[in-house]
Amino acid sequence: METESDYNQCFFTISGSPSELVAELAAFVDVVNGFVAEDEDQVGPLTAEVTQLILTEDAEGDSEEQAVDPEKFSQAIALVLGAAGAFEKASDKEFEPAYNLLFYVLTFTSAGVEGHLSTVLDLLSAASASHALSTLSVLTNLFNLLPATSPLRKTVFGTVLSVTVSTKNTDLLIPQLKQLPIWFSEWSLSPEEQVATLVDIASTLEPVDQASALKYFKDAHSEAAAAGVTLPAEQTKKFIVLALSVPGFFDYDSIYAVVSSLSTVDAGHLGLLKIFVNGTFADFKAVPEATVTGAGMDVEVLTKKIRLLTLASLAASSPNLTVSYAAISSALAIDEEEVEFWIIDVIRAGLLEGKMSQLEQKLFVHRVVPRTFGAEQWEDIARRLQTWKTSLKDVLVVLRNARVSVESKAAALNAERERAAAAAASAVAAAAVPANGEVSA
Repeated sequence: METESDYNQCFFTISGSPSELVAELAAFVDVVNGFVAEDEDQVGPLTAEVTQLILTEDAEGDSEEQAVDPEKFSQAIALVLGAAGAFEKASDKEFEPAYNLLFYVLTFTSAGVEGHLSTVLDLLSAASASHALSTLSVLTNLFNLLPATSPLRKTVFGTVLSVTVSTKNTDLLIPQLKQLPIWFSEWSLSPEEQVATLVDIASTLEPVDQASALKYFKDAHSEAAAAGVTLPAEQTKKFIVLALSVPGFFDYDSIYAVVSSLSTVDAGHLGLLKIFVNGTFADFKAVPEATVTGAGMDVEVLTKKIRLLTLASLAASSPNLTVSYAAISSALAIDEEEVEFWIIDVIRAGLLEGKMSQLEQKLFVHRVVPRTFGAEQWEDIARRLQTWKTSLKDVLVVLRNARVSVESKAAALNAERERAAAAAASAVAAAAVPANGEVSA
């Protein structure tokens, strides 16, 4: 049998012998199944069956004592575990304690918690429909009960993932996923296993949280590229399609950097992705619509995205950070009456900051997010720095001239004041001397 020291028992405070606890679980199952005792000596059917297995007559005493016979104890546990589906009928208040107690008594069986893990996880998955949050609490307890380095933690994590998605509680799981690198290390996962786990997380999250799914697809492809792991072509296609389809996502340069080095990437999907990296609306319109729809993508969604990206690029490439409405209308193939709506949309998307002038029919750009950052962007920064440098030189000249002018005026004013003071002093001295040359007392 497993001993308490094999598990992280600090999570539970439970009193009673294993046989007493198994009998208690059996009685609980009987109660939730509707058993009502007619007198204090009557027990439910499962309790009676379990009691026969776990109670024996002590050879040296006059009373019955609970003794644990490993084989019979395992049989009793099997009976309780087989009836544990009835835990679903319990209230949320009773559900978690019942499972905590079950986990505890399982540690005393020859197979331990590990040997019954598959059955327990099946029971919890089934119970999640009626006890969503309680089931997640129980799964968390089970995860923490297992040793940190146990590979079975990964199995429990898989059930946690599926339950959070099926019960729409992914907001509770996502913050915990930042610990994945630590868990991967503790579980001693190979690069291939890490990539497979990340892909599984992404695929499971995709129906309910596309943004998070995209993050873990990207992590999987980054890890695959770094470790030389080959990913199925279908997974990379799925990754690209998701990146192009997720609302509000525009960082295609980082996606392209990850997938372009993979040998399994589809040329058609890579070409479409390249348009969203640094192409224009005109480039996108040249792609046959069947290519987009055939990959399961929405043409309208992609059309809006590429127009926003084209507008951002147009703003970034303007030398004086000013773009005319006519230029925007031409680049986006829209009527000039629609231009301001697209400017508002691109500002809302966070791709640029600026101000519209209806009078001048221009967009004045304050800041724009570059779609890519390479040699061209460095050259643009160099040009802007040179412009600022020239402007600062001109400002410096003006400031120096102003300083010289102010200093000259100040010096002239001080000199004038000194002359006036000297003249006043001379006049006072002259008035104090009598005509006969004697100084009066």
